[in-house]
Amino acid sequence: MSLRTNLFVVALALALFGNVMVYSATAKDFGTHYLVVRSAHVALGVVAFLVAKRVRYTSWRKIAPAFYLVVLASLVLVLIPAFGTEVGGARRWFDLGPVSVQPAEFAKLTAILLLSCAVARARPGSGLPLRSIAGVGLLVGLVFLEPDFGTSVVIVAGSAGVLWASELRTGDLLLAGAVALVVLAGMMLLEPYRRDRFLTFLDPWSVSDGSGYQIVQSMVAIKAGSFFGAGTGAGEGGVAVPEVQTDMIFALIGEELGLLGMVAVIGAFGFLTIASFKIALDAPSVMARCLAAGLATMLAIQTSFNLGAAMGAVPLAGMTLPFVSYGGSSMIVCFVTIGILSRISEDGERAREVGPRKKRTSGGKGRPASLDRRRRNGGTRDPRALRGG
Repeated sequence: MSLRTNLFVVALALALFGNVMVYSATAKDFGTHYLVVRSAHVALGVVAFLVAKRVRYTSWRKIAPAFYLVVLASLVLVLIPAFGTEVGGARRWFDLGPVSVQPAEFAKLTAILLLSCAVARARPGSGLPLRSIAGVGLLVGLVFLEPDFGTSVVIVAGSAGVLWASELRTGDLLLAGAVALVVLAGMMLLEPYRRDRFLTFLDPWSVSDGSGYQIVQSMVAIKAGSFFGAGTGAGEGGVAVPEVQTDMIFALIGEELGLLGMVAVIGAFGFLTIASFKIALDAPSVMARCLAAGLATMLAIQTSFNLGAAMGAVPLAGMTLPFVSYGGSSMIVCFVTIGILSRISEDGERAREVGPRKKRTSGGKGRPASLDRRRRNGGTRDPRALRGG
């Protein structure tokens, strides 16, 4: 099978595996309710993948502005009590009866699309696209107000992946990275409950009955799983972990499937990450490379923070585990990500196949050397195509 086929197969396997774990986490109190809803999420995700896979990556340049405005308006409306639903002190969701929508999840994808389109138009060695960066900053600010610090971090990380894959000035990229780190550190330390989360991470056992309860219970559940685990549905400690079906589902995996299950899940996500960055390296244009790198970074950072938080290796940030945790908006965005990466991989393969074939047909006579080099590398006649346009 091709790389993009394997990418989808692994993503789908993780999603179906997530069905099992979500059911195990919720069956005692809710029966099959969460399993049915979660199965509908996976079905919608597969449909979203098929749609995204049919969209050529350059077409996102036309879609991105409208998509950005819709997401921006949604982030504003969700903060208004008449529209947004507050759960656990955070106003992040639209309650649409049988379903709920979390606009912040779509903001992650929007930021990467917006920046990728901007850097594709920039000349190599030019400065930062300040207008687009300001647009991303607005998304981050609105998500932060919900509050949702974890998603804000993922948006910044995905945007950083786009910029580092670009051909912009290195000095500007380093400056932007330093500013982003300072801003994120300020956002984390200035708010008391986020500061407590960070201090709790340093020594969760000292506050195991308070702010460290979730981390401690997660580590206890993982330790109880030992090497082989208690078996699916046989765990007991995992049900004591708050948010076990969403942010802390990896703790349940550790308890019920043990070290072997944890290693298998980490390996699956490792494959997704490596395959995504491989697609970015082989991308046929600057825009495709930046888009794939941003999406790969988004998946890698979100996965790392979720797994690390469950094991007490990083501070809690409230991030779901892609494909596995419960959440419809997250599921759709994750599958759209795989769809875009698959299309970039497919377009890259076509470009590499067409280049040598055209050269053999023309014989290379009378062609400038620079044009021949572009076509050998899967490029096209028009240099603008190398920037995604």
